[in-house]
Amino acid sequence: MKRIYISVVLLALVACGDSKSKQQTVEVSQQETAHKTEAYSSEERNAAFKNPEVAQVYDDYNLLKTALVNTDAEAAKNAAQVMLKNSEASTLELGFVKAIQGIVDEDDVNIQREHFEAVTVGVKDLVEENIVSGTLYYQYCPMAFDGKGAYWISNEEKIYNPYFGDVMLNCGTVDAEIN
Repeated sequence: MKRIYISVVLLALVACGDSKSKQQTVEVSQQETAHKTEAYSSEERNAAFKNPEVAQVYDDYNLLKTALVNTDAEAAKNAAQVMLKNSEASTLELGFVKAIQGIVDEDDVNIQREHFEAVTVGVKDLVEENIVSGTLYYQYCPMAFDGKGAYWISNEEKIYNPYFGDVMLNCGTVDAEIN
């Protein structure tokens, strides 16, 4: 009988001591999660363009890219709406208006990212033709779209991936400098 009593007391002590370590584990996990959810904010553009309309298109593109890096479908939709509005007022021929509209019409961030790839192609042509000073970075993620790969343009050399966001935030390489 004494053995059973001692066994029960030891079991209770072990069980109580174990709950403290679980509580500490949960606290650490919450701290890690809070750290991971900090929103990305792009560095300020240091490039200048011949045409102020191109500068506006690029700045709108950068807001869109930032929203996708943060995996924020609503912010991406809003940035695309601004980009559309500014593009309509522009005298520039923008062959990627349908892709921008696709982002506006879509609530799924992964489908928005597919449209963003086409937007990047159009923006790259504009900035390459109009940049007069500074540097932008043409970046590449080989894993985007099931290994097909995709590009984007960034103000900073450090990789912040708009195709994977917080899942693989720093996946990619700088493919070229645009200056």
